[in-house]
Parts: sequence; C-alpha cells; structure tokens
Amino acid sequence: MQELSVHSTGGTGQAVQPQAGGQAAGMAGHGGSSAASSATAAIFAARQIKTERMMSMYAAGLCGLIAIFVIFHWTRVLFVKVQRSWKPAVALERPFVMATRLGRNVLVRKVPGFKSAGHALLVTVYLATNIAVMFSSMDSSVIATYASRFGWMALANLAFVVFLALKNTPLAFLTAYSYERLNCLHHVAGYTMFVQMVLHSSLYTAFFNNSGRLVAIYEEREQIAGIVVGFSMLSVIFSAVFLRRVRYELFYVVHISSWISTIVSLGFHQPYIAKKSLIVILLAAAMWACDRIIRVSRVLYYSANNEATLYPLPNGGTKIVMKKVPGRAEPGKHCFIWIPAIRRFETHPFTIHRTEPVEFTVKAHNGFTRDLRKYAVENPGASVAASIDGPYGTFPDPMEFDKIVLIAGGGGATFTFGLAVNVLERMNDDSHKNIVFIWSVKEHDNLSWFKEHLDELKTHAHSPQVNVSLYVTKSPPSPHLLGHHTSTAQSRSSHSSDGGLSPPLSPLSSDVEKSTPSLPAPTHQRTEGDLEKETQRAIIETRIEHKEGGSVPLATTSKLASSGFAHAIKPGRPDVGSLIRDAVTTTPPNQRVLVAACGPDGLMRVVRDTTAKLIRGDGPGVELHCEQFGW
Repeated sequence: MQELSVHSTGGTGQAVQPQAGGQAAGMAGHGGSSAASSATAAIFAARQIKTERMMSMYAAGLCGLIAIFVIFHWTRVLFVKVQRSWKPAVALERPFVMATRLGRNVLVRKVPGFKSAGHALLVTVYLATNIAVMFSSMDSSVIATYASRFGWMALANLAFVVFLALKNTPLAFLTAYSYERLNCLHHVAGYTMFVQMVLHSSLYTAFFNNSGRLVAIYEEREQIAGIVVGFSMLSVIFSAVFLRRVRYELFYVVHISSWISTIVSLGFHQPYIAKKSLIVILLAAAMWACDRIIRVSRVLYYSANNEATLYPLPNGGTKIVMKKVPGRAEPGKHCFIWIPAIRRFETHPFTIHRTEPVEFTVKAHNGFTRDLRKYAVENPGASVAASIDGPYGTFPDPMEFDKIVLIAGGGGATFTFGLAVNVLERMNDDSHKNIVFIWSVKEHDNLSWFKEHLDELKTHAHSPQVNVSLYVTKSPPSPHLLGHHTSTAQSRSSHSSDGGLSPPLSPLSSDVEKSTPSLPAPTHQRTEGDLEKETQRAIIETRIEHKEGGSVPLATTSKLASSGFAHAIKPGRPDVGSLIRDAVTTTPPNQRVLVAACGPDGLMRVVRDTTAKLIRGDGPGVELHCEQFGW
C-alpha cells in the first residue's frame, strides 16, 4: 500500500490521509479502482481514529503526572498546617510523614547526569510513557504507519515543551515549581521531540523513496514547509546544546527566532484544521503568545517614570537599584531587567536581595553583565531608564520553619541574602526562629558587595538568633598591604583640592567609610572625623585614577574595609556537610528546618547528599531547596 503525501521533515504524519478524493483514488493502487480507493480510505480513517485515541491517552498521562505533583504538594501543605495548629492530629498524620520522608531521603540525593534522583525518576517515567505510546496499537508493519505515529508524538511534545517554557506557568502555583525548576524536563522534552521528528521524516523519506515517488512528493508546498520545519528545529537544538553555554545572548536570539520559524512553517506543513493537527499547533502558538504578551505588558507598565541607578562594586560586581517596586516582589525571587542604554532589545534575570528599594547585585561575565559593569565604572551612581518583568521563582515560605540554614557560594549569596532579609523583615518579638548563614567567596573583596546586609544581620533586633559564618578561599589582604595602600592613598589625597571630590559616592563608598575606625591612626591628634574625611578622599582619588586609566584598580578600595566587618572571617573552604549536620541535629524533633542553598555544582552536591541523609522519621522535619539558575 502506498501513502498519499509525506512530511519529509517535522510534522504529525497527518498527511498520510487523502487530501482530496481524486488523490485518494490515484494512490489506492495501480488500477485506481473505486473499490481499492474505498478500502484505502477506510484504512486511513481507522488509523486516524487509533492515533487520536493514543494521543488522548498520552495527554491524559501527562495530566496525570502533573496531578500527582499537585496532590502531593497540597497534601503536604495541609498536613504541615494541621500539625502546627492541632497537636492531636500528629498521630493521624504520622504514617504519611514517615512515608514522605523515606521517599524524599532517596529522591533528593544527587545522581550522575541529573540534579537529583527525583529528576532522574521523572525523566525515566516521561521517556517510558513516550516509548509506550509510540509503539502501542500498531496494526501495520508498513514504515509509513510508524512515521505517522512518530510525527504525532513530535507534535504533542511540541505543545508540552512550550508549556514547560512558560515564564507565567500555572505550575508555579499548583506545584510550587516555577519555570526555571522545570527547565530540566523542558530540555528532555525538547530532545525527545527532536528525535521523534527525525524518525518521522526519515521513515517517510525511506517509504516514498522505495515507492519511487520521492521527487514528486518533495515538490509539494506542504513538504517544502516540512523541510523548513526540520532545519528550524535543528537550529533550536543546536542553540540549546552549544550556544547556550558559550554565548547566552546569541543563543537566545537564535533559539527564539528558530522557534518562531518552526511554528509558522509547521502551520503551512499541516494547514488543514479538519485533521486536528493544526489545532495543536495553534494551541502551542497561543500559549507562547499569551506568555509574551503578559511579559511585554509588565515591561511597558513598569517603564513609566522608572529608572535604575548603577553602582560599581569591587572584583567585577555591579549593584542595580530600581526606582519602582514590582507587585509581589520578595527577596529571593528574580526579575528580568530591561536597561535600553545597555541592551535595547534584551531583558536579563537577576535575583532580588532587597525590596525597599529593589536591589540586585550582578557579577560581570560576558555580554550584558560585562557592558553593565563597564557603564557603571564609567558613570558611578548614574541613573538610566529601565523597566522590570517579574517577579518569578518559588521557594518554601521560611516563616513556616523554626530554623533556616542558608548556604551560598560566591554570587549565590544574592538568593540567600534575599531569603535572610525576607525572614528578618517578617519576624516579630514573638518569633523564635534561628538563622544559620554560611557564605563562601573566593576573593575577600566580594564580601563588601553585601556589607550592608551583613551589618543588618548583626545589628537587627533579632540578630541574636542569626549565626553568620563567612569564608574566604583565598588569603585576605594582609595588614602590611592594607597599611601601605592607606598611607599611599592618603599621601596622594593631601595634594588634591576639595574641588576634585565631586563624583558621587556609591553604597560601596559609604560602606568603606563606615569601616574606617578600624584603621590604625598614625598620630594621637587625629580624630575619627578627620580619618573618615581623609579615607573618603582616598577612595574618590582611587576611583578617579581608575576612570582616567591609572594603575590602581577600583577593587583595591575595598581593602580599606577588609577589617571593618562585624563578623569573623575564616580562611579556606567551609565544611558544609558538618555545618548542616550540626544545625539539623541540634533541632528538636518537633520542629522544622529549611536548608536553602545556591552556588556551584560541587557545593550543591554536598548540600543535597548531606541533607538527604538527615531526612529521617525520628528527627525534625527537613526541607531542602536548591536554587540553581535555570535560565
């Protein structure tokens, strides 16, 4: 039996049905009899019914998988609230608690190739479901039958991939999994869809090549569109696998433009709404368009009378202070920032670590962050037009826990500081929560990025309940170098006039000024006020010299503040495993502990494995949240 029309690349396999009565008759056989034509049409109709039934089962399976997460999430929320408000219910919910803790003890552990065993299990279930649907109820051994099924599966997964990519996903509320935590499954679903598309086009190409009709088929408009779908999808995958790691901005442009080309070409490849494949295409396009409209509307709304003030920080950092506060903004969540002076057509995500005003701290890498840093150094304290989209991100409510263990490596402190501020702002005199804050950085200069926050953790009304541990993996500046730099800077400043002190001071400068009492005074006649004024001149002199191309880097100004921190600074790497164990084991069994971490993969692996072992039925309730950026 020959088929009617083929998707050479991409598509649903729907074109195996007759597109017109005359075509069906011509394809029924060499004789072209009406009886054979009717038989072929019946075969097509039966296969279409079976395919639609299998696609309905696949959609139901995905919905059922989502429903499991929704039910599990809200059941846990309900049991926790009942446990904390109604003590007699403890015995009733004990079996559920024991079962969930046993499962989480295994599922939160790190496994090779995945963030956790839970991710690995979810991916396995997803792939097993795909394989089952791809090969179930196949009555014919003709390769075109398999090609048709693979095309439909690729189309179904296309809609699923788009759903997982939505920034404004309903799953953020239903399951507490926002889009960045769904990125792992988004990638897997995308690769699966691509493989199914390749199988679909390859099998149909082989089928029509064997029947001697390949050239005629490739001359059809629908099949030319299918070829465009294939190459567009190849560009999507190439950008995700290769460009994303080396040039994120280029990846984003290629990824989005290729996706638009894919969905438009797919509409021309399957233009008949009666075949129902076009309905799936339109659904995927509508989901993506609605999400974009919501995001663009937010950016336009918050662009009115809004601006961002930029401050350079030592060691490649930049602080962004927004004028307007977006609705539902919380420290620990992230927003997409639009600064047209840096990038006119790009938005970039950064974590909120303070909401009054909204502040972000950015580490310079390549592209946008590098240009942002350069602009801040050249124009310290400058205000530029800006807007914001968000906030996004989900994490457990820290107020639901008795002890909060926050662990950060390097720039991951933007999240943990945000969570710490989130707790302190909501604590009252009746709160008896403990915060264990652990931060490890490579360079001593990085500590000054969040000096205001560190001081707040020390001076807050509830600071006795905050235990801060700071670690510097590289040696901090020695007292000899500190004294030498101070004296040199002060010597230069004695020759400058006050007229050269006009550049505005950033928050970094204020932090440095506050730390000046720790500097040794060379004479007894100098007052603390005189020392503060001279130190301010030294800072500005250094900044001006750096801006004019001098040899003194801006980062050296933070060495003046190296001994001004209110917390002890320890050299070397922290023993994160021991610190987590001490925090959890010293917590009574009737209390709850939140372990939240953000940092490099090695740190996150230790946090996951250590916390997993501490989730026991006879211990305190332990919740783990790993904030690993998925954009």
